[in-house]
Amino acid sequence: MYKNIHAAVVGSINMDLILNMKKVPEIGENVLGTSYGYANGGKGANQASALAQLGAKVKMIGKVADDANGNKLLENLKSKGIDISGVATDGSQTGLAAIILDGDGRNRIIVYEGANAEIDPQQTVKSIEGKTNLLLVQFETAEDVVVNAVNHAIKNNITTVIDCGPAKSFCLEKMQGATILSPNESETKALTGIYPDSNDNILAAAKVLKERSKAKYIVLKLGERGCALYDGEVLKTFSSYKTNVVDTTAAGDCFTAALALEYINSGDIEKACDFGNKAGAFAVSRMGAENSMPTIKDILKI
Repeated sequence: MYKNIHAAVVGSINMDLILNMKKVPEIGENVLGTSYGYANGGKGANQASALAQLGAKVKMIGKVADDANGNKLLENLKSKGIDISGVATDGSQTGLAAIILDGDGRNRIIVYEGANAEIDPQQTVKSIEGKTNLLLVQFETAEDVVVNAVNHAIKNNITTVIDCGPAKSFCLEKMQGATILSPNESETKALTGIYPDSNDNILAAAKVLKERSKAKYIVLKLGERGCALYDGEVLKTFSSYKTNVVDTTAAGDCFTAALALEYINSGDIEKACDFGNKAGAFAVSRMGAENSMPTIKDILKI
């Protein structure tokens, strides 16, 4: 379905340490955890895996260290058919994310950037090949890496999707005219000062994001409420699909990848938003990040 799409993902590659517990401890409190484990992660690698799982041809661009975690993460990407020729291996330490999950599936994440903070912006641009027709970026790498990659893609008429995670202040004015800018609720607040907890606030925040970025579409990820689309004139919301929530860790990454692929495939941004919601619903029903990425058949069942 998406085999004609050649995607480049510029972003983070992390080892995830997942800590499960019934409740998160208060300051000074000790609690017993229920289980822990390791999983392949990083917003960039998650999105690359989601794209590959849905059938696109994917090139990962990023950085790890030549250590046990880095080698394991690269082998995992290769096993999914992802081109890792754009991943440098001379980082100081492979990135790590400690993910704290409570009994309701809600997460708190601590990210140690490591090699992700050491990516060469110029080398990144060189790794985006001429056949690329989709670029996905996130904010888990240095700002100049993101800005250079996005501006290169815009200049070369590559469909460009910016996932604004994790939440941080970012100079959107340095990237004018991306195809889709997509923050979640906390990321929207960090970028606009407005928390999108009502239709009025959603519209107000979307207008700020549109003005600052000049992106063609603003797509706000609203968690269990679904998503909202703003094209500069009309705001439209898309309800989420109900499911049993197990782990929300990679829901946003899965949503963004599915949104991007369906938009390129159909040219219909509304259909793409609905497709992203379906992908996100599947992702939250599974434990882990990459392990929760759906296939086309999985999404079509929702």
